[in-house]
Amino acid sequence: MKFTQTAALAALLATVTAKAIHAQPKSVAKKPVDTKNLHFYNGTCTPENIRVRKEWRNITPSEKSAYLKAEQCLFNLPAATTLSGATSRFSDLQSLHRDKTNQTIDGVYVQDIIHNVGQFLPWHRYYMHTHETLLRTECGYTGPMSWWDEAKDADAGDFFRSDMWTAEYFGSTNLDENACVIDGAFANTTENIGPLLEHTDYCFYRAFDLTQVQYCTSEKVAECTQYNDYYSFFNCMVIYPTSPHVAGHAAVSGMMAEIDCSAGDAAFFTHHNYVDRMWWQWQQGNATSRMFDISGNSLNETYLAEQGDVAPAAGWPQTTLDYTLTTHDILPDVQIRDVVNIQGGYLCYEYDY
Repeated sequence: MKFTQTAALAALLATVTAKAIHAQPKSVAKKPVDTKNLHFYNGTCTPENIRVRKEWRNITPSEKSAYLKAEQCLFNLPAATTLSGATSRFSDLQSLHRDKTNQTIDGVYVQDIIHNVGQFLPWHRYYMHTHETLLRTECGYTGPMSWWDEAKDADAGDFFRSDMWTAEYFGSTNLDENACVIDGAFANTTENIGPLLEHTDYCFYRAFDLTQVQYCTSEKVAECTQYNDYYSFFNCMVIYPTSPHVAGHAAVSGMMAEIDCSAGDAAFFTHHNYVDRMWWQWQQGNATSRMFDISGNSLNETYLAEQGDVAPAAGWPQTTLDYTLTTHDILPDVQIRDVVNIQGGYLCYEYDY
């Protein structure tokens, strides 16, 4: 079974609107700051034990193979959670993402609490760490985590030119008549999480749509990183339909454009490590004011408005550094303050550039 392209993209964009989380004035810095070689070691994170996340093209062929074998290991391990629809360790992660997108309390649907909310970036940073932890502790992976420099490829006018998009690695742009992925490390995989909250067997599929790649360019990224405050940066980089985050999902498309099953594509993690890198670069631009800057509603205002809910006089609850991030016991809960500094002790990594 394959979702239609229109329905898939609509599902992703349903959580993002041209309307921001709530209206706030924009503030733009006058010029960018060079963020190379900046470090913010704290706690147990030191120059001796820090890990480097590398752009896919900077990883050796043997490291690439080891990385994909570790991902395949997660696909082959049995599920270890009670999350709905999870049949493997990898689908534990996929189902976790869907669960947070469709949060329920005592069986009653509440809303999406990881998209179009202020905790989006810290939760996904924590989620990337969760994925890395499983690769290392359960599948013995020892190499670097990977990210995909989407701006570089968008600037070159050939978005899928990286060798990650070949039959040797993540799969080429050659698909069958149903858009199913037929080559690469994850070829002919059967998925069962989705559509929406259903559990239906269907092929692992992509659709490759270049319509929004113009929003992945370095010029667009620079437009977003010039903002001085988290709220404005976050909306530009992540929330708006013209954001690099949304455009990256839409370009790979297929499952990546279907919010309830998007994390079932292993490319989701290279994409979101890239998004995390963009946040880290912005944080480094003025660490004094940006490192612990967090804001925005902690509830999805778009969904609440659709349900006819009216904002209380004091406004919707705000995302703060004390907000608790959870992975349903895959890892212990943490607070946003634990993950804002990727070299703060709980986390300990940097990007190669």
